[in-house]
Amino acid sequence: MDDTTSRQHSTATQTLYFHPDYLDAVRAGQKTTTVRFRDPVETGPVNLVFELDDDVALPGVVTQVTAKTMAQLSDSDARADGFRDVAELHDRLRLHYPHITPTDTIAIVHFRLAK
Repeated sequence: MDDTTSRQHSTATQTLYFHPDYLDAVRAGQKTTTVRFRDPVETGPVNLVFELDDDVALPGVVTQVTAKTMAQLSDSDARADGFRDVAELHDRLRLHYPHITPTDTIAIVHFRLAK
């Protein structure tokens, strides 16, 4: 199950919330994906919001959304998400989503900062 969504992108700007730890990696272009579980996302404009004391919002674009199961995640998926390997990504996903299982479908959200 490695299908890429091909729906028309939305014209409304959606919001993706991030842990503040990811701000520098997103700004530097080292983190270009985010893995989401039960958090619907579509291609199109997005505000990348980092939850700090004063929230930081960066304008961006979701360029692609790919569905996989947690077990199908690879080291290359992990590196695009700013992690060393898939084990580190799995650990972080279990922190954010304590009840996630290897058979759960997740969305790999590819994004870039707006120019």
